[in-house]
Amino acid sequence: MYSFVARQPILDEHQRPVAYELLFRKGLSNAFPNVTAEQATTCLIAEQFLSQPIQQLVGDHRCYINFPYSLLLNGLADSLPREQVVIEILEDAEPDQQLFDCVRGLKDKGFRLALDDFTLDPRWERFLPYIDIIKFDFRLTSHDEMAAYIAAHKHTPLIYLAEKVETQQEFMAARQMGFTLFQGYFFSRPEIVQRKTLSESQLTVMQLLKEVNAPELDYVRIEELLNRDLSLAYKLMRYVNNLRYRAADPITSFRHATVFLGQQEMRRFVSLVSATSGGENKSTELYRMSLIRGRFCELLSLHRQGWTDPAEAFLCGLFSLLEAILDQPFVDILAQIPLSDQIKQALLEKRGELAFYLAFVTDYETLNWDRLKLRAEKIQLSEEQTINLFLEASKWADQVMSSH
Repeated sequence: MYSFVARQPILDEHQRPVAYELLFRKGLSNAFPNVTAEQATTCLIAEQFLSQPIQQLVGDHRCYINFPYSLLLNGLADSLPREQVVIEILEDAEPDQQLFDCVRGLKDKGFRLALDDFTLDPRWERFLPYIDIIKFDFRLTSHDEMAAYIAAHKHTPLIYLAEKVETQQEFMAARQMGFTLFQGYFFSRPEIVQRKTLSESQLTVMQLLKEVNAPELDYVRIEELLNRDLSLAYKLMRYVNNLRYRAADPITSFRHATVFLGQQEMRRFVSLVSATSGGENKSTELYRMSLIRGRFCELLSLHRQGWTDPAEAFLCGLFSLLEAILDQPFVDILAQIPLSDQIKQALLEKRGELAFYLAFVTDYETLNWDRLKLRAEKIQLSEEQTINLFLEASKWADQVMSSH
């Protein structure tokens, strides 16, 4: 499965890229698809921020994301990395008290905010202390009005961005007015980027949606559903990481992640992925192997009784094939999700008890019977018990896949 996004550079006065505006696309056609602004933003966030590191798309630059009024109010922006995102408030947003409170809250959290296609409506004036950037459509707004507005606000720290700059003359005129950021076809047309992404099971998402909207969260049931779907599990960890900002302890299980988020944030997360889930085929064998590994590592942990947390062992096994699935090295993947040091040590350095479990299952997969026998003896497992554990893990994985 692939995602598509248009990436248009935002340049400084020396025509050097300082940021990118990200625009949702449904394919290689470089045009806005026939979807609502809400659908476009929701899909873009799910595909570009939750499935994989945004740094692979924009590097160390900031990215500008369009936000319609409704998504601002429901708090979706909170799931994004504040240090790398500029939230663009769309021009049709109503500058009412609800939006004012929302903007002030986002600013307090450290987000940078921009007013897109600014219309000179005086009702925005009280918002300006919380706004960083004002974007003017250089072909839609009168040049005299833009120059007068910038001159009238020259004592504020506002930054002005001229978009739809299409000629050298327009670029020079914008600079003279006081614009310091520029965007338009004169510099670069939006570039379509195709990225490999994970898909999720619609059935699992719908079941999760039901669970998170129950009067009380059933953590056991939610953990069971998350254990079924590698895509959802990975996206949940990315979502948790964006909210944590590395200020809390590492996440060791899906139940830990669910408790950390709480009901409101879990509802928001599941609503986000449910709006973008579909029936696309997964890499079936890799998916099945991931499930088997997760369950097998969990069973080994249960057999060891106290050496490791079974939920942590499951997580380690489940994520052990992400390199192949995402076509990314573990060092990049694990920098984006809040896993424990034990899991990172196992996946990156092949050390520790969890790494032993992974080596155990790898030997079984490759039919390395001599090493398998030595590992089994080390933890007091007979050959028959080892085979039964793997068969149990395989049966569980097949049951999960057949339920999708």
